[in-house]
Amino acid sequence: MKIRFLARVAILTCLFGLHDTATALTTEQFGAICDAGEMECGKHPVLNAYVGGALDLIAVLDEQTDYLGDVYCGRPDKLFDVPAIIAYIVAHRDSHADKNAMLLLVRYLEENGGC
Repeated sequence: MKIRFLARVAILTCLFGLHDTATALTTEQFGAICDAGEMECGKHPVLNAYVGGALDLIAVLDEQTDYLGDVYCGRPDKLFDVPAIIAYIVAHRDSHADKNAMLLLVRYLEENGGC
């Protein structure tokens, strides 16, 4: 288990280390991607991949450290609802326009975790 976790961390570090000029996606940019699409935001493949990747990382952290223990008491299928998370981020984008969009994902988990 630890070897798989360390391997994932190493791969992510390498991937993100290769692009040292990359910056976090702001909530405003997240909303702009949503607005530019011709489909419902919750079905946008880029936004789904972005939120899904963050949820995957959170799940790995939880598996190794019980990260969600204090935040999450409900069913995972209800909390990890990607279209609902996307809608939450888009709904709060004006008040958090210049912040990292994933901060709103964390706030979503805190508000909807059921604890």
